[in-house]
Amino acid sequence: MNAAESIVEMKPKPTSIITERLVKACSDKRMKADVAEAVGWGVDMLNKVCAGGTGIPADKAGTLLHALGLVVMTAEYADYLARGNVIGSNCHCARMNMGECGRP
Repeated sequence: MNAAESIVEMKPKPTSIITERLVKACSDKRMKADVAEAVGWGVDMLNKVCAGGTGIPADKAGTLLHALGLVVMTAEYADYLARGNVIGSNCHCARMNMGECGRP
C-alpha cells in the first residue's frame, strides 16, 4: 500500500442550523444588532454566545431562535407532517375526488 492509498478523507464536522444562523448574524452588523435587540441583549452578548463563551438562558432561547428565523417543533409533529405529505402525494383517488385509496 502506498502513501496515497492510506490517506483517509476527513469530512468536516457538520454544524447545526442554529450555529450557522448565529455565525451569519454575527458576521452581518445590521443583523447582529436586530437579533441582539430582539432578545434584549447587547451585541457583545451575541458575540459571546457565537464564540461559545457563554450559554443561552432558557427564557431567551425561543426569542433567539425566532430572531434567527427558526422554529422548534416536536419530532412527533414532524413525523405527522411527513406522513401526511406521503399520504396526500400518493393518493390519486383523493386528489380526483373519488374517496380514499383502497376503499370501495
